[in-house]
Amino acid sequence: MPKIKNARIFNGESFVPVSALRYENGVIAEMYESCDDADALDAQGQILCPGFVDLHIHGSFGKDVLEPGGTAHLRENLPSVGTTSFCPTNATDTFEHIHSFLREVAEEMPRQEGSRILGAHIEGPFFALDNRGAHAIPLLQDPTLQNYKKMAGEYEGVIVRVSLAPEKRGGMELISYLAQKGVVVSAAHTDSMAKEMEEAISKGISIATHTFNGFYPVHHRQENSIAVVLTDDRITCEFIPDLQHINVYAARLIMKAKGFEKTFICSDALEPSQQGDGIYSLAGSKVIVRDSVARLEDGRLAGSTICILQGVRNLVNIMKIPLCKALRLGTYNPANAIGNSSIGRIAVGAQADFLLLSEDLQLMQTYIRGKLEYSRA
Repeated sequence: MPKIKNARIFNGESFVPVSALRYENGVIAEMYESCDDADALDAQGQILCPGFVDLHIHGSFGKDVLEPGGTAHLRENLPSVGTTSFCPTNATDTFEHIHSFLREVAEEMPRQEGSRILGAHIEGPFFALDNRGAHAIPLLQDPTLQNYKKMAGEYEGVIVRVSLAPEKRGGMELISYLAQKGVVVSAAHTDSMAKEMEEAISKGISIATHTFNGFYPVHHRQENSIAVVLTDDRITCEFIPDLQHINVYAARLIMKAKGFEKTFICSDALEPSQQGDGIYSLAGSKVIVRDSVARLEDGRLAGSTICILQGVRNLVNIMKIPLCKALRLGTYNPANAIGNSSIGRIAVGAQADFLLLSEDLQLMQTYIRGKLEYSRA
């Protein structure tokens, strides 16, 4: 039975007074205060934490999920940055291209190698005009139930999260439909005002996608919807911890308003992530990466180039967030946001998806389904 000993174990919420665990058939079977088994892997005091959960990632390692093979490419490569579970996420494109993306997600989800695919996150084309961000104007669509079904076709079942602008025609009806189906619905790239967001939350919206980005800003006289998502306890706020999409103070505001329990981080990574500066594309639009910041030709931000691990380092090293809080935002909280209690935690009965990290947060090993998927040379 595989065992690991002498680890500093973070269970998803806090560091715990155990130092060893045993896993079997891809599941954590036992946890121990100590272990003297000579056959156990000696972690030598390294941090053992849940694998990172990324609910919002468009690409990395030179491929986008809208490209053929893009989801498989992420599944194969994400273990090298500690992301053990993810939702491949499309950008706004034609229904035909998104349908092809969903087909690949359906084909890749059963695979037992590489990172775990949780299901698709639809981010586009159901967005508003003003706060569309990098999403292409000619491809934007109303979030009607008819449009959704046309886009998803026979692959509705692989969609676990949908980001949309609730105030658009058909939005409220689609939110209700998705919530009844158990799909997590997020407010995103929205021109909504406060009353519209309140109605959307009552219909079933539970997440704010990359909070502050894709919303009208906070204003003390205008009743913009960003104030609603920050103050309504039914909403969990996602944010991008690259400290480019939001600054340190905005990130602190999110965590202060929501508490660490109702906040999580995502990468919102694009094809250039882990690749370096250069010229890339996003759903047909040119993306220029300079100094690791991705922008369209007109200067608008276009996703990030980080991974969750880099985001955790930013929270700890730049924002001075306690390590246990930063790790929680990339593990336990995103898993909870989609109602998945089998990942994002170290506990008996949970999936054996975990990392070994050095004290300075270098990734040493990645285990998924109890199998070693990455080891630092």
